[in-house]
Amino acid sequence: MNMNSYSPSGESFFAKKWTKRQQWTARLIAGAVLISGVVAAVAFASGNSTPSAEPVVSTADPIPVAVATIEPKSEYAAHRNYTGTLVAAKTSTLSFELAGKVIEIRVDQGDMVTQGQVLARLDDRHLSARIRQTEAQRAQQAAILDELIAGPRKEQIAAAEAEVRQLTAQLKLQQATKQRRQKLIEQNAISQESLDDAVFGTEAAQGQLDAAKSRLDELKEGTRIEQIEAQKAQVAQLDAQLADLKLEQEDTRLVAPYNGTISQRSVDEGTVITPGTEIFRLVQNEPIEAWFGLPPEVASQLKVGDTLSIDVEKSSFLGTVTGIVPELDTTTRTQTVVLTIEAESSAGLVPAQVARLVLETSREADGFWLPNSALLQGLRGLWSVYVVEEDDTVARREVEILYSESESSFVRGTLLPGEQVVASGINRLVPGVKVQVTSTPEDR
Repeated sequence: MNMNSYSPSGESFFAKKWTKRQQWTARLIAGAVLISGVVAAVAFASGNSTPSAEPVVSTADPIPVAVATIEPKSEYAAHRNYTGTLVAAKTSTLSFELAGKVIEIRVDQGDMVTQGQVLARLDDRHLSARIRQTEAQRAQQAAILDELIAGPRKEQIAAAEAEVRQLTAQLKLQQATKQRRQKLIEQNAISQESLDDAVFGTEAAQGQLDAAKSRLDELKEGTRIEQIEAQKAQVAQLDAQLADLKLEQEDTRLVAPYNGTISQRSVDEGTVITPGTEIFRLVQNEPIEAWFGLPPEVASQLKVGDTLSIDVEKSSFLGTVTGIVPELDTTTRTQTVVLTIEAESSAGLVPAQVARLVLETSREADGFWLPNSALLQGLRGLWSVYVVEEDDTVARREVEILYSESESSFVRGTLLPGEQVVASGINRLVPGVKVQVTSTPEDR
């Protein structure tokens, strides 16, 4: 709407209503709106300018900057973080070797146990009865063995000698009877049958005497060694049976094989189990191990006995390399390295916690170390830095980042040894601007 076309003297309805003050006020408002639009357009264009469009800055005073004097390096140390898992040094499933009824459970889940501590018991009444029976048999056979080793008593020998004398006398009587009857038979005074009785009686008496003399000689010689050895074998067999029964009785008590913590209890009292039924799960968490999957080229640089720093939950621990698995994991294509944390310092650590390991690897490459604050992102993956030239102006140089850390990066590019690179405040600079060096950070 053109305000000039309406004057107070015109015939229009709007002209009658507008005063001169109102017309000037409208013109001022329209001008202000126009100026605001121009300023907004300029600001929008400035905010969407590309990095390649560098504004021309004119300043009378040099800009103070901190610089870093670069020195060439032929290699750099790369720090790589690896994630691993804490693993218990030992984990066992505890069970009985025998079948039976569980009559006692002495520990529960979460309890700490010591090596040799009895954790549970089976009913052993039948085993105890068999042990007593075998002990009685063994005592009987042992007594017989002792008797054989001791040999016959004097009373037995005296009785055997008396028997020999008695049978000798009987033999002499039978011989005398035989002689008399032979004479009588020659005179036909007796029958042949009477003579035969005397002959047979003499022979029987001789046989009894020979047997008695043999027994007497055996008693005087003592027990034969074969008898003693046979009896010893009987006693040894019973000893073996007794030892086996006692071992079986020991198996009715489940003991802890090492110090650890009960992580799981699977049965209660009164349960009838079979051999191999899981009763407890025991975990040895001191010392604890950290397992890391490392690339083969990194694992090859380690050896058993190396001490490394491990981070767990913002705390650092020292771990000793105790094992390197000599094969790759088929899934991750990494090599497992086992580090053992000392028992004194591993208190509070729990298996399955995440552990982190930082390793330093030396790599050959020509370049320079620069603070990250000196880098300005450019195009096509490149980065830029500002270099202070001899006339105290700055020039932009393109670089490539080979390795980066939290505070510094190793780069290569169009830089020269000994040049001063602006270390901070680069967002205030454009090529050609004058600067004043105020400080120099320490070189890496």
